[in-house]
This record gives sequence, C-alpha cells and structure tokens, in this order.
Amino acid sequence: QYKITQPKLKGVGAEPPKPLSPQGAKRSWGIIVALLAGLTVFTVAALKGIVTINPVIVAENVAIVFTVIFFVYYLSIFLFGKLTKDEMKRLGALFLVCIASTMFWAGFEQAGSSFNLFARDLTDRVIGDFTIPTTWFQSLNSIFLVTLSPFFAALWINLSKRMINPSYGFKSALGLIIMATGFIVMFFASQAAASGLKVAPYWLVAVYFIHTVGELCLSPVALSAVSKLSPKRMAGQLMGVFVLTYAMGNVIAGLLAGGLDPENPQAMPELYWTIFVFGVSVGAVVFVLAFFTRKWEKLAPDDGEDDHPGAVIDANEPVGKP
Repeated sequence: QYKITQPKLKGVGAEPPKPLSPQGAKRSWGIIVALLAGLTVFTVAALKGIVTINPVIVAENVAIVFTVIFFVYYLSIFLFGKLTKDEMKRLGALFLVCIASTMFWAGFEQAGSSFNLFARDLTDRVIGDFTIPTTWFQSLNSIFLVTLSPFFAALWINLSKRMINPSYGFKSALGLIIMATGFIVMFFASQAAASGLKVAPYWLVAVYFIHTVGELCLSPVALSAVSKLSPKRMAGQLMGVFVLTYAMGNVIAGLLAGGLDPENPQAMPELYWTIFVFGVSVGAVVFVLAFFTRKWEKLAPDDGEDDHPGAVIDANEPVGKP
C-alpha cells in the first residue's frame, strides 16, 4: 500500500538532499553494532546471575537518563541548531506539547498496570454464571477509539472551517486535564474498594471512556504539532525526541504503579488523587502558557525551508485554505 500510494505523498520517502557520507555511515553502523554487542553481553550476564538487576532501580535510572537526553538534546537544538527567531518560537510552543504528552502518558498507562490489578482483584466481574475476564477491560480503549475517532475528526474539521480551531497547546492541555479527571472516578472507586467492597465494572468503563476522550484530544494533535512546528530539516530528529515523551511517561507510570500492593488497596486512593492533582496542575499551567504560544504556532515556515511541500499534514490548518 505504501509503495502504491507513495507518488501521492509528495516527496515522502525520497532520497535525502544531503545523504550520509560513506565515512558517516560506517561510523553510525559501528556505534549501532557496539551498542547491540554491549546489550547482548549485559543480557547474558544478567541471565547467568553474574549481574543482579533491581527492576525499580533500573526504571528510576532509565527515567533519569531519558529525561536528561530529552532536555539536553532539546536545548542543544536551541543553542547550536542555527535557528531563526520564528523557529525558536515554534519550538517553544512544541515544548509545551512535549511536557503535556509526558504527563499524559504517565497517567494514561496506568491502564496496563494498576487498573489491570484493580480489575482483577477489586472489581466484581461476575454476571450470573459468567465471569468477565480481566483482559476484556483492556479492549475498552480500542473500542472507544474506533467509536469516537470520526466524531473528533469531524469536530476539528468543523472548528477549522469556522476559524476557531484551538491551538496545539490548548488541545494538549485539554487532553491532559480530561485524562486527570478520570482519576477522580478511580479515587472514589478505590475508596469503596479500600473499605472491603468489590466495585461494579462501570467504574472502570467510565475511566477508560474519559481517558480515551483525553487521548483523542492530545495524541494525534501532538504528532501533528511535531510535523508542523519542527524546522523541516530537523523534523525526523524532533519526532524522535518527541517519542521520548512516550518512553518517559511509560517509565513514570510503571514506577507509580509499582509501589502498589493489591493486597493493600488502602494505598490506591492516595495514588489516584495525587495523579489527579498533578495532572490538572500541569494541564492548567500548559493551558495558561498556551495563550502566549498560540501565535508562535501560526508563524509560517521560512521560504525554501520545506524540501517537500505538502508532505506534512497540518491538523490545525483551516480547511479550504488556498
């Protein structure tokens, strides 16, 4: 399908204007081989018990390393990327989206950890003679995504036609705040569970619905923001930097959920309340800052900067614009 439709993608997949030199390619492959060899040696040593791995310590260090890489790389682009003033402003707007994305996934990915434990141990899954499998709850997000995606696509298109489409920053903040409100539901559900009761499944259904709405406000919009706001010569690098927000969010989610004991549900309300407060607080800050950065998002790329015009889809561009 990609090959058949590639001519319609207007330059996507074409040879780079300045391909990597043979020396550069050799050096890059050398680094890749060295990293893979080191990873192989470390894995074998761990399996044989030569090296002891503490998962929590590893996760904490990975979170620190990912965070340092993100900030150092982002800062280096500002300092050494030879950016114009407009490019700097657009990257400032993109930075807000990255922060919102990190916080969003730290909460959203409780779905595969603490929510799953909650469904297994603290939810009444019995309907007559049938017991709802715990894994079925994991499909709710996908079902809601398929169901709600057309509505959100139509919503953004209609807002664009009316020239009132919110900025990337506003949408990201909205998605984060909506996700955080889902933890209010989990807070009350976990309070009931902490009292010794098994709660009804609709608590989790409601949370997955709310989180899916938040995801549809943030996730596709954030990817569009990277494509639109990045200098075209750095679009690939910044997409890689942005993907680090997924990694950081997932690691943080694991650390948060890892401290929970299913045998001690009394600790759950505090965790869910903390995530709610932190998520809403960060979302509110991003929302306020978006008032200042929304004009930066509208700065057009410099003339001649886009090597492949039309290759990037702009989700915030007014429909029908010539």
